[in-house]
Amino acid sequence: MEVPAASPYRWAILLLATLVQVGVSILQQAPAALGPVLTQDLDLSRAQVGLLSSAIWGGMLLAMLPVGLLIDRYGERRFIIAGVTAMALLALWATRFDAFVWLLVLFLLASLGASTSAPGGSKAIAAWFPRSRRGGAMGMRQTGVTIGGLLAALLLPPVAVRFGWEAGLGLAAGFALVAVLFFALLYRELPADEDTHGEAPAPRVPVRSMARDRGFLAATGYAFVFMGVQGSSASYLALSLHEEVGLSVVAAGAFLATFQVGGIAGRIGWGVVSDRIGRRGPVMVLVGLVAMGSCLAMAFAREGTLIPFVAVFAFLLGLSAMGWNGVYLTLLSESVPMHAAATAMGASLTVAFVGMFLASPLFGLVADLTGSYGVSWLGLAGWAVVGVVLGLLAREPPEGAKR
Repeated sequence: MEVPAASPYRWAILLLATLVQVGVSILQQAPAALGPVLTQDLDLSRAQVGLLSSAIWGGMLLAMLPVGLLIDRYGERRFIIAGVTAMALLALWATRFDAFVWLLVLFLLASLGASTSAPGGSKAIAAWFPRSRRGGAMGMRQTGVTIGGLLAALLLPPVAVRFGWEAGLGLAAGFALVAVLFFALLYRELPADEDTHGEAPAPRVPVRSMARDRGFLAATGYAFVFMGVQGSSASYLALSLHEEVGLSVVAAGAFLATFQVGGIAGRIGWGVVSDRIGRRGPVMVLVGLVAMGSCLAMAFAREGTLIPFVAVFAFLLGLSAMGWNGVYLTLLSESVPMHAAATAMGASLTVAFVGMFLASPLFGLVADLTGSYGVSWLGLAGWAVVGVVLGLLAREPPEGAKR
């Protein structure tokens, strides 16, 4: 399927898809931004903070694939509205509890609602933008994740320090509700006649056939690795800087914001670069190498490390650990027929989020056992090397292949 004739409305689609992703991501990254306050107020261990950070993503493992199948069949609008609204309301409910188990359960349930945003929003961008601009557009949409993280890092810690973690989490839920309200009022899907060119619906692509495709498996493996790098970095950067480098809670949050700024630059920049060279794989490999170097630098950051160096480390870590996502999703959307794009993303992201769900608590557990974050960062650097190898194996569709 070719993209319909250029329409100014595709930029509105991009804005709305990005906005709703911002709302989702503020909530998903709230546990990481509130980590230092949660450890103090609720007496949580590092591993428990990692579990909360993973939980608000982890329920997506159960829902991402069925949601992708439903979106390919019925469209994305209704599912995104229902899912994001439910997520925000569950997060508001969580502010009424101070027991770790209840927070864990409610965050898991909230993440089921979040599962609608990634395949739905990504398919919309893939459908509305031509291949020559798809990488940049997908990267811009994926900046919603990092913009949400940036807002969470800048706004939530000061609010939590003054009014309690409940106020910080409530603020994040309010942002999500406002975002989904705008989405519900203004978003429209690509008309069915433009999506199919008036032809009969295309046959569905079985998930089993995707699972046998080497390119799909390599891209999914890459995402599995770097979702773990992303989750661990986002969850523990502020805590690591607070405990190892001796920064205050607010200052550590500011460097978490620097990390998110790097992610914004990476998601747009890597996507534009991949559009310019017409290939996604080499860019994914380069991103992996930067991530490896950044994790190594963080492993040796200690009290007395010059603040400008800390800023550079945080920015490069965000540029890579948060910047890979848009290029990967673009490659994935181009590897299957458009009518199966949400299904492919749902299947691949289901596997990828296992990486985040496992890596973040493991990162914290190693830090608990060793008494510092150095070994954890070294292990994460080694894990990034595995991703680089998988990026080398990623296979791209032929130029001009029918979409």
